[in-house]
Amino acid sequence: MHFFALAAALLLGHRLLVGDSRAIVITPALKADLLRRYHDQLNRPPTPAEAEAFLAAWKTDEALYREALRQGLDRDDPTVRSVLISKMRQRVMLETRVPEPTEADLRGYLAEHRDQFEAPLVYEHEYVTFPKDQPGARQKRAQAERRLKAGADPGSLGLRSTAANVTRDRIVQALGPEAAEQICRLPVGSWHELDTSDRLLLVKMMAVRGGLPPPEVLHARLVAAWKGALEQKALARATRAIADRYRVEEPSR
Repeated sequence: MHFFALAAALLLGHRLLVGDSRAIVITPALKADLLRRYHDQLNRPPTPAEAEAFLAAWKTDEALYREALRQGLDRDDPTVRSVLISKMRQRVMLETRVPEPTEADLRGYLAEHRDQFEAPLVYEHEYVTFPKDQPGARQKRAQAERRLKAGADPGSLGLRSTAANVTRDRIVQALGPEAAEQICRLPVGSWHELDTSDRLLLVKMMAVRGGLPPPEVLHARLVAAWKGALEQKALARATRAIADRYRVEEPSR
């Protein structure tokens, strides 16, 4: 009897100090917040009956939630575990303050991660070939160049042209490294003579695309990436600090 009396006294004292663990306290502020969220969900003020039904359902859900925690269901469910871990990471991120980067910070970040922002250069060009082993090839090319520069198109001159919209590597495959080096340096908009080991070429560069985006777009992307990297480092430090508060034991048996 003395033992049960002592246990009852301890339980009563605990409840007086910390409150009944099964008590769901709905303060005026909490009630107002719940009804505000319900208002937003309905996109209109709830009727008194709707508000009463909503609060009743919330009380039931809250009781089920607390009972699930009491029974440790949150510990055995991998989905719940993942959600709670994610919530904790989000809370840590909200407490992280990342400064604004300087221009030096952005230049350094671009130098280290240029491949993340720079697209491969693509060369849109057209070319006509004249085999070197054909008689009068150079004269034919010179005559065609004059007429093409005057505004004619290859088809009207009976010439077969090849249109390409490719990277430098594809030009190397098609025409060789020396021709690719020259083609990639051509200005846009006019025909130019180029030679390969076995062909004479007339090449017109139409457009060059790729590389880094426009400065304003690049700046915005750099700022976002720099801050994101800093946030990830801060998150790693903060989560490591939380993990260090716990002792991990691995019994041998």
